[in-house]
Amino acid sequence: MVAYRNERTGEVHEPEPGSWMAERLASLPDVWTPFETAETVTPARPVKGARKAEWVDYAMSRGYSRADAESLSRDDLARLFDEDQD
Repeated sequence: MVAYRNERTGEVHEPEPGSWMAERLASLPDVWTPFETAETVTPARPVKGARKAEWVDYAMSRGYSRADAESLSRDDLARLFDEDQD
């Protein structure tokens, strides 16, 4: 399945193939970057003390690249996604 990540905000959308939203996101390549996803299975948010590899996998499921996720420490990743919980 194809998902799109907003290069400005990091927001990720997985529109239904062929939907108006898929067409709209595809028409804005400077803002929305397409990437292939596995089946739509979003891992659960890891516990704060989980291994860094688990946090990297979680960050990738939220649209971050592996390089971006690995550049952060485990604690930084946990703080990044704590903000999502508000």
